[in-house]
Amino acid sequence: MLSKFIGKLSTQLTEGLADIASEKQSPEKRLSKALQLIRRLLLLLREQVLANSFKDKDEEIHFFKNVKSTFLTAKIFELERYTLEQNKPVGTLEKLRAYYESELDIIQRFFTQHAYLYQYYRAGLTEMDELYFIRRAEVPSVLVPELGEPDPEFSTCGDYLFAKFKAYEDLQEYILEQLRLGTLASQLTLPNTYQSKALHWTGESINLVELGYGLLDSRQLNNGQAGVNDIFKWLEDHFNVSIGIPARRFVEIKRRKRLSRTRFLDNLRDSVNKKIEEDEEFNPEKLKSKRENQKGQ
Repeated sequence: MLSKFIGKLSTQLTEGLADIASEKQSPEKRLSKALQLIRRLLLLLREQVLANSFKDKDEEIHFFKNVKSTFLTAKIFELERYTLEQNKPVGTLEKLRAYYESELDIIQRFFTQHAYLYQYYRAGLTEMDELYFIRRAEVPSVLVPELGEPDPEFSTCGDYLFAKFKAYEDLQEYILEQLRLGTLASQLTLPNTYQSKALHWTGESINLVELGYGLLDSRQLNNGQAGVNDIFKWLEDHFNVSIGIPARRFVEIKRRKRLSRTRFLDNLRDSVNKKIEEDEEFNPEKLKSKRENQKGQ
């Protein structure tokens, strides 16, 4: 019963945050909506946990180590990303790059500060889980120097810190993505440089869904590490189009007749092949070579 409820809340979290991210509004409003969503879901989760006892220690450990942390991670990440972007300096490309690199240093210092527990988290160890993920467990404060909001009914000494580890890893990847994809350059207006024209997607948005999933499943971006939300947010931002929730749009493709499920990608392939054939047909060197081959036969 609880697992089904958790699944529903997890889906609401993922889809809700995706909807909020796709809306055209100020960063402050996006953050406010995201936090409201997460807090509401955490409250519902808390009510279910208090109403339904865990069957054993293993189930309780799994919940506070793997389930609740998903919601806490989302909350911490949204706050940290907002702060990161709001404090971003205005200036040269070098200044912006130095800012992001200093933030990476701060994240690394946090991991170093909590080196023992971070390695425990990274290695997937379980030996001390009964101390870190069982409510009211007696743990010396030196072992867990950072705690979240005190709530003995719905928190353990380790759930907040482990969620923060994951949130900071996500933040680290977010910063690295800004550097890798060159989005810093697009935020600057540099003198005496060529400024490319903005491109707007004027085709059907469902075609971008085909393209997005093609890029995702063929692992073309970030060495295959780019996630579905990252790819579709990138497509929306760069082509100035609203795609909606990718998973829901993918259902539209699955409902098509089998022979036309990838009609856009098929059209792209046919267009490229047609272009190649036309170039070969009107290429003098190709024609000459073709005639010589025919004479030699």
